[in-house]
Amino acid sequence: MTNKDAKMFAQQIAQLEDTGQNIGSYSDDPGKRGPNDLEQRIEELMRISLSHQNLNADLRKEVMFYKKKCEHFEYMYNQLKKEKEDLHSKGQSMLNEFRNKGDV
Repeated sequence: MTNKDAKMFAQQIAQLEDTGQNIGSYSDDPGKRGPNDLEQRIEELMRISLSHQNLNADLRKEVMFYKKKCEHFEYMYNQLKKEKEDLHSKGQSMLNEFRNKGDV
């Protein structure tokens, strides 16, 4: 690189800094894109995809946890319902027995 090239490069850098444009970042204007912009965008999308995959895995774990918890509560509900029906039938049979004896 010659001194002339170095000065032109320094001027370009200064011009980019003055305009506030990020050096090496992905540009929305196709005319201003550099050769590495697509690779950078691919890397950015790959990072986003990986984070989505991790979130998806966490959500799947959470769904499985709540599904198992729901099955447990459903089992408990059915057991309590069965116990309630048993107690109700025992109470009815005891009441009928007392009625038949004439105690009530």
